[in-house]
Amino acid sequence: MTGWNLDTHHLRVLDRGLDEARRRAGDGAACRSGCFGCCLGPFPITQLDADRLRRGLEQLRASAPVQAERIGIRAEEAMVALREDFPGDWDSGLLDAGRDGELFSPLFQMVPCPALDLERGVCQLYDHRPVACRTYGFAVTVDDEPLTPCPLNYAGWPAERIEAVRVVLTIPTDVSPPPGQTVVAAALRPR
Repeated sequence: MTGWNLDTHHLRVLDRGLDEARRRAGDGAACRSGCFGCCLGPFPITQLDADRLRRGLEQLRASAPVQAERIGIRAEEAMVALREDFPGDWDSGLLDAGRDGELFSPLFQMVPCPALDLERGVCQLYDHRPVACRTYGFAVTVDDEPLTPCPLNYAGWPAERIEAVRVVLTIPTDVSPPPGQTVVAAALRPR
């Protein structure tokens, strides 16, 4: 297996684990269509994630060109908003190593993801979303790092109960993304 087939296989493995995390959360799961607080503010993504997003945008362009064009416009608007303090090379969209934490600055935290349709509160490239989007929200551990779940999930649950439903995800390592990280807006802006 090579290229996109391997990426697709890895995402299926990852998504099965995330389905289990959602199942274990049961009525403690607040994540659903229309809930998009986690879709605000830029975050680092791999080049493989960026390529997947661009591929999804091309597919959307073929089936819904107006929606795809709107994503491109929102991506350019987001990059303009990030321009002055972008922690890397704004033109290429590549982040400087070690400076990606600057993306979480209060300056940027309300910049919506370009793939987010704010009117409906849904991701228009959901099937092509980055791994970070897939793994956020539920009690999961990725690469031996327990991720903090969304504060809306598990409302009122004691920490012990949350830890009891935590799922350990193994992200396959036999696909190496091209070097460098970027942000969703840079991946989706028109070139």
